Amino acid sequence: MKTLIEVHREGKYYVAIDLLTHVADQGFTEEEAIRNLKKGLEEHYKLLIELSPRDHKLTYIDIEVDSFVKNSASIIS
Repeated sequence: MKTLIEVHREGKYYVAIDLLTHVADQGFTEEEAIRNLKKGLEEHYKLLIELSPRDHKLTYIDIEVDSFVKNSASIIS
């Protein structure tokens, strides 16, 4: 799964925020903040699945957003 995140510095910490879920985490480096965010997102989705009513169907859909963000100077691949 791909998601769009923002990473910025706040004082001595880097903060990584998932722009779709607004789940955020921090670390002393960008890499640590992103690694912590990945763990947080895994827990977020795990909880959503656990809380989903059993009679509701869960499925995946794919959407293409690369064309929207490729021209942005802020995007880092």
